Amino acid sequence: MSSFHITAQCIANAGEDIHRCSPDSVMVFGGDPSANNGVPPYIYEWWIEPIPTGSEVVPFIYASNMLNDTSIANPSFIYTGSFLGSSMTFFLRITDGLGCQGIDTIVLTTSIFNVHLIYHEYWINQGDSVFLNQIPNISGGFDTAMYDWNPSYGLSDTTLAAGFWASPDISTAYAATVTDSKGCSKTGSILYYVNVLTLGVDDMLKSKIKIYPNPTTDLISIEPNEAIIIDKYELWNSIGQKIAEIDGAQKSIDMSTYQHGIYLLKVHVGDELLVHRIVKK
Repeated sequence: MSSFHITAQCIANAGEDIHRCSPDSVMVFGGDPSANNGVPPYIYEWWIEPIPTGSEVVPFIYASNMLNDTSIANPSFIYTGSFLGSSMTFFLRITDGLGCQGIDTIVLTTSIFNVHLIYHEYWINQGDSVFLNQIPNISGGFDTAMYDWNPSYGLSDTTLAAGFWASPDISTAYAATVTDSKGCSKTGSILYYVNVLTLGVDDMLKSKIKIYPNPTTDLISIEPNEAIIIDKYELWNSIGQKIAEIDGAQKSIDMSTYQHGIYLLKVHVGDELLVHRIVKK
């Protein structure tokens, strides 16, 4: 009488594809279990297509750089370096006690948002509008991203990345939240400061501080007309960049090295902010 030992084909199970909303999230790969239908013990091998770095010291990134152990059934993904892609494929090969092998893959996708701290500042008179069309300081995410600007107050459209009007009645700061196709969201820092000058602010400024000559070619002199203490001055150019900060004890500002154009001089007096337009000839 003959006897037969029949072994079903062994199957690798790398687990379900994973998406994470943050590159800092730790994920565990593999199924439960990661090997089926074979004869234990199993050998596990995880790998990726090597990622070139352009460095002679470390020319490639391997699975061993990204997983805590490439030889176990359920390794943890621990990599947070700069070569992380928004979509990566990992391979699992299992080998059972009889030499049967099986291969499976798992795809890790990540919502990678890019955020920087640049901002733009504008000044408008009450009742006026300004067109906001700068490159957003937040981008990225996985696949198509949607924008939501907050607060929505005074905006002609809150869903565009750029190219909309702002007409607030009071000074307002705007920041964007990006939501990608996976439902992951990230809010950036403030991109737009829209300062609204209330009617009569120039008259109020003239009654408190005398600034001359205006237009100027070099120096402007500053003479407080009242017993006020000026904390500091800030000089801003016409595209919303602060180019100088001066101690309030100074009584003149040298404009000789600046290009021709219109500048805004912000005068800080306690909790009060006075804004004066300066023309450099």
